[in-house]
Amino acid sequence: MYAVNKTQEQYPWWAGNARFIDLSNTFIVAHVAHAALIMLWAGVFTLFELAVYSPETPMYSQGLILLPHLATQGWGIGSGGTVANTYPMFAIGVIHIVAAGVLAGGAYFHRIRLSPSLATESGRAAKFDFEWDDPKKLGLILGHHLVILGLGALLLVIKAMAFGGLYDATVGEVRLVTAPTLDIGTLFDYRTHLFDVNNLEDLVGGHIYVAVLLVLGGAWHILVPPFNWVRQRFLFSGDGILAYSLFGIALGGFAASYYCGFNTLAYPTEFYGPPLALKSAFLPSFYDPSGAIASGYSSRTWLANAHFYLAFFFLQGGLWHYQRAMGFDWRQTIANWQQNLAVVSDNPVLAYQNLVHSAPRPLLQVCYSAPQMELPPLLPTEQSFGDYFYHPSRGLEQPSLTSANGVRTTLYQTAYQARKQTFYQPSALTEGKATFGYGSATPKRMYELPKVPQGFLRYPLPLGSVVYEPSQTQGQSGQAISAEDSEANTSVPSSNGTHRAAMA
Repeated sequence: MYAVNKTQEQYPWWAGNARFIDLSNTFIVAHVAHAALIMLWAGVFTLFELAVYSPETPMYSQGLILLPHLATQGWGIGSGGTVANTYPMFAIGVIHIVAAGVLAGGAYFHRIRLSPSLATESGRAAKFDFEWDDPKKLGLILGHHLVILGLGALLLVIKAMAFGGLYDATVGEVRLVTAPTLDIGTLFDYRTHLFDVNNLEDLVGGHIYVAVLLVLGGAWHILVPPFNWVRQRFLFSGDGILAYSLFGIALGGFAASYYCGFNTLAYPTEFYGPPLALKSAFLPSFYDPSGAIASGYSSRTWLANAHFYLAFFFLQGGLWHYQRAMGFDWRQTIANWQQNLAVVSDNPVLAYQNLVHSAPRPLLQVCYSAPQMELPPLLPTEQSFGDYFYHPSRGLEQPSLTSANGVRTTLYQTAYQARKQTFYQPSALTEGKATFGYGSATPKRMYELPKVPQGFLRYPLPLGSVVYEPSQTQGQSGQAISAEDSEANTSVPSSNGTHRAAMA
């Protein structure tokens, strides 16, 4: 992990550029070395494509992506788009390799001759020391970048107007563009159909305006610091500047993919193959509806799809760094989600138990020890208790409130009294023992007899414990006794000394 000195913001080990956030010179070394690698790739792959190029087959059917660009600029191309001379392409590849060496030497010079931070240097080098929260210094650096891009656009204009010209797909020849379109109204009309430019005059005129705007914009940012409204609305930090850069690269990548897929002037069919169509089913992709190549893909298909998906991932990277610049931390968000789920849960303390197991198992996240369940004994008289917090008494010994069946501490224990349970128990008329397990006789009745005022109906005394049996009469067995024969409930002694109930 790497922490920024000012904010102590943490970066993982794979965020390599985070090590250079406070080291302005080392930051320049890394970027110049990166430019050297890109230049080296361009030169080496140009020579590789020249080595495998075959003039007998179309260029677009050989899977080439660098030679078609050089052919579009008119290097060594004859009538009809045929390759007349490959030496200019070879020279351009070598120039790129030499330029890669120059850039690598510049990175090495900055590494050994200057301190890691330009703040400790003197002279012009100190002017390029910067802090990510310094809008004025960042505007100065942005201005130099814009001027360099404007000079690159001017180089294309000079090549089209003075040095050999460009390949014109409408006539099939390489020609000079002597009268580029400078009418602002004509060029502004392309705002709604930017990819439909169909002549070199408009193409070169557009590059002239783009070059002028880039150079003027760069000079403005070099001389004028950002306004207050810019400082308030833009994010001046390492993640913020990187996010804006990635957004710009993504925009250029999407524009290049659409130009390559649909435009046949900037990407002639002689070098890139027939135009493509875009399908947007599950994943957007460019494809060749004409089927010009039976197997494989044309150069236009390779370039259009590669630019589209690279631009897409650059856009995702820009969004990632932009949310970091805004202070959003997805790890904290996930932690908040987990905490909220635990709060709304029925049992937030209980850790997740796998439903495959029939018995709970103790986990490292559980805050208490779960009981280990055992199978019940095969015989009812078997006492195979484990370390349970609670178990009912099985009647093999007198239960105790302090110790029951070897368990010293119990969660709940019931004392059972050996007595016969009946649905109705009459109250005793005399003092007697309590039947609820309280021990000896109570000094007074457990409840008072009801006091009935004089003249009201007096309730009869409660019946004793009787056993029901039908009355034995002289008449027919089972015959009901009439109300005239008995006015109230009476007890008639039987021959065996028990009582039988006679009902009214």
